[in-house]
Amino acid sequence: MHNLCIDDNIMGYKTISLSDKAYKKLAALKREGESFTDVILRLCSTSTKKPLKSFAGSWNMSEEEEKEIFGMLSELWKKYEKNMLRH
Repeated sequence: MHNLCIDDNIMGYKTISLSDKAYKKLAALKREGESFTDVILRLCSTSTKKPLKSFAGSWNMSEEEEKEIFGMLSELWKKYEKNMLRH
């Protein structure tokens, strides 16, 4: 277990605990001259800036998943239409 002291530039320093595996992965992402705070901020800021359309086509849906999802959607549409006819 590793404890990292992170400077959040607002409230001061925070200590977080990481497993050895998480620490090694985070350390591997560090660039020259970068602190762990810099790595975390870089990773957090880039992951939130991706446009939704960049994920299009990234899910390889199996036939079973497709049938299940479209089946659920069909049932939901039936319930929606039934409710709309009542009003």
